[in-house]
Amino acid sequence: MSGLPAHRSCTDPDCSLAGSRVVLRREASYRREVQTASWRYEFRVCTRCQMGFVHPVPPAEVMACLYTGEYAYYQAPGNHPTLEAGSIKFKLARLRYLPLQDPTAANRARSILAILAEVLARKTVTLTLGMPLAMPPSSRILDYGYGTGSWLLAMHQLGYSRLTGYDIAANAARGQELALRGIQVIPAGGISNLEPACFDCVRLEHVFEHLPDPLSALLQIHRLLRPEGLLLMTFPTIYPWLPIEELPSSPFLDYLQLPIHLAHHSVQSATRLVRAAGFQLAVLRITRRERFITLMARKVERGDGPAAPRATAAA
Repeated sequence: MSGLPAHRSCTDPDCSLAGSRVVLRREASYRREVQTASWRYEFRVCTRCQMGFVHPVPPAEVMACLYTGEYAYYQAPGNHPTLEAGSIKFKLARLRYLPLQDPTAANRARSILAILAEVLARKTVTLTLGMPLAMPPSSRILDYGYGTGSWLLAMHQLGYSRLTGYDIAANAARGQELALRGIQVIPAGGISNLEPACFDCVRLEHVFEHLPDPLSALLQIHRLLRPEGLLLMTFPTIYPWLPIEELPSSPFLDYLQLPIHLAHHSVQSATRLVRAAGFQLAVLRITRRERFITLMARKVERGDGPAAPRATAAA
């Protein structure tokens, strides 16, 4: 098995399963129909790129049982969308990344003010939050993995009228609620039926770590974006859990949400996947508190040559 990638979450053939090491061996219990079953798995770390990953990947029927109504990202949003839409956080998030959308002197000045607020609050404005707010309300935006639907509802209240949501079948009830609010919802498995180049922006907020085959998903998203369209992602990394030797006894072990979180990426593994799908990495940041990765990449045509990053930032 030494010639195989460590996991479908890494595209480097030099990252092999044999080149990874077992950090944890665990068992996840779940309900299947009327019976309780379990799935045994390992949490491994690649010694080359430091990506952490679940091995073996649970099959789809097991994963469907692991996602329940108790999963945090499926909790009811309540009045959250209304509060978010009018919040200072949303206003500052919009200002933070305006120069990436419209690099005028005025927008750079506004961005500096937002950066100062960001530093004082010791928080990072993620690209998945700030960049869509800096785009025109007529932008065609897909929220790939909408969870509670809170973000889509908040954007809808702000006047964004061309919003689309996509999620797995386990979250179909929330999709029905979004559809009643006038937001287009793509049913589970229906993403491949969409026309090419039908979105200006695709957003994945804490979704990347759930994908059993992330490269296939990114290739699919590449097809859906118009030329120069934006891919925005925020996801957990392996960095809070290093040194990894302390993980088995860590009181924060449950925050990994294993095995639902199939991968805890490093900068190296995430960057390889984004580039392998044909994107040009524009910005990559590591959030101050949680050590998440938040990034923005642009769609480039495959004949355009290697996709070198335009800018890289870490905070």
